[in-house]
Amino acid sequence: MRIDDLRGNVFPKVGTFFSNPWENSKQRFRGLENPASSIGNRQSTIDNSKRGAALIVVMWVLLIVSLIVSTFAFEMQLESRLISAQRKRFKADQLALAGVELAKAMLAFEEDPLEGDDVVYDDPYLAQAAKIADGIPVSFSEKLGDGTVTVRIDYEKGRQNIHTIEVETWKDLFEQAGIPLVDWDPLIDCLKDWEDENDLHWANGAESDDWFYREKGYPCKNAPVDTVDELLLIKEWTQEVLYGTPPEMLEQADNPMTGIAQYLTTWGDGKINPNSASREVLISTGLSEGIVGDILDARLGPDGEDGTDDDGMTREDFDALGLGNDLFTLKPEYVAITSEGSVGEVVSTISSVFKLGGKEPSPLFWLEGEENKKKEPASEF
Repeated sequence: MRIDDLRGNVFPKVGTFFSNPWENSKQRFRGLENPASSIGNRQSTIDNSKRGAALIVVMWVLLIVSLIVSTFAFEMQLESRLISAQRKRFKADQLALAGVELAKAMLAFEEDPLEGDDVVYDDPYLAQAAKIADGIPVSFSEKLGDGTVTVRIDYEKGRQNIHTIEVETWKDLFEQAGIPLVDWDPLIDCLKDWEDENDLHWANGAESDDWFYREKGYPCKNAPVDTVDELLLIKEWTQEVLYGTPPEMLEQADNPMTGIAQYLTTWGDGKINPNSASREVLISTGLSEGIVGDILDARLGPDGEDGTDDDGMTREDFDALGLGNDLFTLKPEYVAITSEGSVGEVVSTISSVFKLGGKEPSPLFWLEGEENKKKEPASEF
């Protein structure tokens, strides 16, 4: 038997069990025929991974930087607004102070007696100042820079003095303000108990032992009130009584009130200035409707229009209406100055009271920041 036959018969399937070493070697070396291609593929995969990671890092850095920049921009904008508001507040405060100083200068003005009372002044401030000597309220507004100053000069004698007011006068004011009848006596008696020096109770009053004052934590003053707002410390004297029913409560209120604070003062001797007194104050003095109407007409001047240079009742009108008695006077003594400085939406208000008669007006009362309860029209020049 030949060797070839023996190989075929004895090991017929040897090729199926053992691979050809030469073929295997060829296959192993085929991969080495282009080694740069294999390495390049692996390097490309690594580079792609690095570029993806770098992109993510860059995106995070941009996000963080944008957050920092936006936060910085927001803080700068907020600080800019705060600085702008403070600048406007400072300007408004200074305008309000300037208005008070201007009013003081006008109060110090004195007309030359040799020129008479019919002098026409070219300077608008002098024209307004000339009215003050006759106790005529003055109101004006002027723009200064990017702000506006508005000044009103009124007289405390245009109001009823709390210290001299009579019971019937109180009731007239209560009735005109819409205060219910059942509250009239408690209001008057509680005020008496607050001001009198003893601890005896008026019929509808309240002394320091009353539950109201014990809850509030203070006793009755036992002395005259110093300001109109002090009435709010007294039992029965509420915000609604003094300043009227709030606008948001008018629809729900059965008996809306208009308030009586604008008719009251604590300065002066109780005499009324008919040039500055309101209709309500004039009626509370006991004058008839006809006389009150004549006073209001005389205050408009010869042209019959409000807000003109000829406004105000003259002394001849005053005497002709029979007002020259102990109840009325045209002499300005206690002057209320309300000065308002405004810059944009920022408003600063100064309310003050000065006493005339010396070399310069003497301040008696000063309150900053309180807005006027009632706006009055102002002439602009």
